[in-house]
Amino acid sequence: MKINRKSFRDKVMGCWLGKNAGGTLGEPLEEKFGKKEMFHVDWYPFLPEGGIPNDDLELQLIWLQQLRKKGPGLTAADLVEAWTDCVAYNFDEYGLCKENMQKGLLPPVCGWHNNAFKDCMGSPIRSELWACVAPGCPELAAWYAYQDAIVDHGGGESVYGEIFNAVLESCAFVNNDKFILLDAALASIPKSSLTYQCVKRTIDNFHLGMKYEENRNDLVEAFYNPVAQYSPLNLGFQTIGWLYGEDFGDAICKAVNCGWDTDCTAATLGAILGIIGGASALPEKWIEPLGYEIATNMTTGGIRNLTAPTDIRELTEVVCQEAERVLNYWGKDIEFCDEDMSYSGKGQIKIPELNFLKDYAPDSLVYVYGGIRETLQYDKDAAIIGGRASKITVKLKNLHPVEKRMDIQLELPEGFYLKGEGTKQLILKPEGDTQIVYEICADAAQIRDTNQCWLKMKVCGEPALPAIPVVLLGGNRWMISRLYPDKTIEDDCVIMVIITHYDWGDKDSPFFTMLINMAVPVFMIISGYNFAMSNRKKTGGNLKKMYAWEMIKPKLIRFLVPFFTVCLIEIVLLVIEDKHINPPRIFLLGAYGPGSY
Repeated sequence: MKINRKSFRDKVMGCWLGKNAGGTLGEPLEEKFGKKEMFHVDWYPFLPEGGIPNDDLELQLIWLQQLRKKGPGLTAADLVEAWTDCVAYNFDEYGLCKENMQKGLLPPVCGWHNNAFKDCMGSPIRSELWACVAPGCPELAAWYAYQDAIVDHGGGESVYGEIFNAVLESCAFVNNDKFILLDAALASIPKSSLTYQCVKRTIDNFHLGMKYEENRNDLVEAFYNPVAQYSPLNLGFQTIGWLYGEDFGDAICKAVNCGWDTDCTAATLGAILGIIGGASALPEKWIEPLGYEIATNMTTGGIRNLTAPTDIRELTEVVCQEAERVLNYWGKDIEFCDEDMSYSGKGQIKIPELNFLKDYAPDSLVYVYGGIRETLQYDKDAAIIGGRASKITVKLKNLHPVEKRMDIQLELPEGFYLKGEGTKQLILKPEGDTQIVYEICADAAQIRDTNQCWLKMKVCGEPALPAIPVVLLGGNRWMISRLYPDKTIEDDCVIMVIITHYDWGDKDSPFFTMLINMAVPVFMIISGYNFAMSNRKKTGGNLKKMYAWEMIKPKLIRFLVPFFTVCLIEIVLLVIEDKHINPPRIFLLGAYGPGSY
């Protein structure tokens, strides 16, 4: 297959421009929890110069510099280095996987253990780089996406989400038929996954003639999850925007208006449309206001040590060079050329066979030493707590046509002990396999945050093998509560304030003293913190942007509408109670005290 360099460069640039536009459109509307009501935007709700910083783009810049550093043979272990060196974000799956890494766990276990966010959008939003360096090679794009996703989403739907996007985008470099692209992407992930089922239902609903809003509402009912970043539902929404959108702007707006993770759905769809049409086909109305510079959170601490270019023109050149290096490394039958070629948009797509998914086990680590494949499999988690045995299964596979005699021993930290023997002698037949199950126990007082055991093997008559670390994290006891998607800690503070304004009998008790003294300060601190973090995310801490009319207007509306509503209610209540009405006092202090607001 031949790819014209000029056309390819146009598509890569379109990818990044479209990604930036979609992310800037949706970011101001993103919330923690999805709402069943739809949005109704047809333009950027907030439009700072250069766009809004977004991890969707930033992390891919970091992955690019790691790809250039490590080379096309990049693996999940190489990406761990980039996480520890360059990623400062600590929310949701990012923070949980980083903690697991810092305590000694490797991918995919660091993304699997104790991660309630492994079904969220952190990895599906990072697919574009892999597609751009593997144009027309969906199996290679999927391999990179897999290496990326298992680091922070091991065992989650998001692994399939990133593979789906990477395959679709890789194929979009050679074919622009949306249904062919969707079919290829669906064929690359398991039919049993919720990601497959949600996207497939979206397409089926469209073919049945279901309207845009009906399709969206059907997905919400069928795949509902209150967390706004829930991956399967968001991939359905990104597909809805594509199927029903009449043009670039209408498509990304429709994706955003579905709700949930609005910046991610619009950003990915913007990238897909940018690849298909190229930068030259993107509407100037949506692209020109943002320019070519990618805004990042370098100054606010989201990322650090970034060296990859943030100018989209320079970024495009670097990515195009890297694509040629990657495809040459893997020996792909794709030739980049400068000769004029007519682009039909109907290039042949080969459905990728992703054999690596057959061996995918998020609870396991695989090593190959001395011609033996050693698989270390955790049971329910990678933790140890007092009073409970932690089960570890060691699977051994002889990859050689000769018999292997070996001694295997599991060394434990002080205060740890095994149920059964720790040292075993084995004979592995040619290409044979076996497994050993260890049950590890520990005195509670001896358990640390990180507890490192060592699996040591000696093959008779062969060179020494490295010891394999078996890391168990110290278990913690947590107070678990139900999910209250519409309730925040500010609500509790408001309730505390309201309680103190009722005519209780004993307001001098310590209980009410605590309420009245703590409720308002705590409420103000939390509200101020949320306000500051919101402004830092949207304006980068720039005071001029922070107090611009576009920022102040929605906040005033959110404040003044309920404020005057309460004022009116209080006046009505005072009239009913036949009490004196003092409008200035009501306006400033509230008829029933400041807490009434």
